[in-house]
Amino acid sequence: MGSYPENERLEKERNEFLKWKNSISCEGNPQKNDYTWNIIMNGPLDSPYMGGKFKIRITFDKKYPSKEPLFEFLTPICHINIDEKHICLSSLNHYDPNSSIIKFLSEIFMMLTSPNKDSAYGTYKNLYNTDYSGYLKKAREMTREYAK
Repeated sequence: MGSYPENERLEKERNEFLKWKNSISCEGNPQKNDYTWNIIMNGPLDSPYMGGKFKIRITFDKKYPSKEPLFEFLTPICHINIDEKHICLSSLNHYDPNSSIIKFLSEIFMMLTSPNKDSAYGTYKNLYNTDYSGYLKKAREMTREYAK
């Protein structure tokens, strides 16, 4: 549980997440006043991540929404926009305090089906650019191995 005083915006976001989590292919039950959410994102159909369950941690600063939340992939994944735990997503890199957690999670889900080649970086960028079928194979293998 978080130790910060109650944050009305975060409580609103929590309630929104609990209401919409199934429609954005997520599981999890963040508690009231919890400033760290651990959620599971189901891999999109028709993607190399299909059937996988990916752990994502969202950490909120006590100044949220003035200070952006930190999104981290805890499940190893082969993706050109995710390196180690870090996610390269425009809306996260150019944080807008008016954006919702549901919006960020929806964009992460969409990123799994449509990687952004212009923002490619990290471990799998070269494989993606030189051997796309090898990249897809590696993504499927890692999903089977780690995203259980």
